Amino acid sequence: MLSWWLIAILVFVTFFAIFKSQDLVFFFSFIKKNLFPIFAIGILLFFSFSFYHIYKTNDFDLTSYNGVLGAGKVYFGWFGNLFSNVGRITGYAIHQDWDGNNSAVASNTTIKSAPKGK
Repeated sequence: MLSWWLIAILVFVTFFAIFKSQDLVFFFSFIKKNLFPIFAIGILLFFSFSFYHIYKTNDFDLTSYNGVLGAGKVYFGWFGNLFSNVGRITGYAIHQDWDGNNSAVASNTTIKSAPKGK
């Protein structure tokens, strides 16, 4: 339910910004001028929705000190694992063989190169 509201708000803001500007150059200059506030709002929304998801999944009691401490431990543990997973995925992608060799080619098939010459 929450994700549908988020999608609806993002679509509304996007359409409002584009139709309000009526000029794509103005739209991009507006984004360039207000990049920091847009980025800050995006980060704030990310933290808010991710904390809400962790709170609802684990059902913490935020009225006590131990509940807030436990929620913080789980949230920052989740956040640390997020960066760890992004690092592992990036490392995996970097160590792939990106030469363009196709492993689906049969091993007994030989590829003949074009003759050099005139």
